[in-house]
Amino acid sequence: MENTCDHKECKLFDLLGGNPSQCPNYQETWWTQDKKKPTLIKDCAPKRTFLMIQDLHNRIIGIQKAQEQQRNENIWVQVVAEVLGKNSGVNLESFVEKRQQLQRIEQLKK
Repeated sequence: MENTCDHKECKLFDLLGGNPSQCPNYQETWWTQDKKKPTLIKDCAPKRTFLMIQDLHNRIIGIQKAQEQQRNENIWVQVVAEVLGKNSGVNLESFVEKRQQLQRIEQLKK
């Protein structure tokens, strides 16, 4: 994690007298990484917010991709189960219904 406050380039910082404590966007936080020595991070709140939003956006894209892959796998499993059921003479719908009934009975017993 790196500092996002660059007071040399910040116009608001200069307008407020050049003191970090006077800037409403300035914040300091202590971070530790991998049980190492704590590090002081000097942040500009709007910049850090944008960085965090970008990080969350990237994570959501990854979750969506994984969810779509899981959905595709589930569809494949359903197709294979249906084919196997037809070839073996098992009625898949009645098998699933019976299994759901047994699961409901087990839940009621708890």
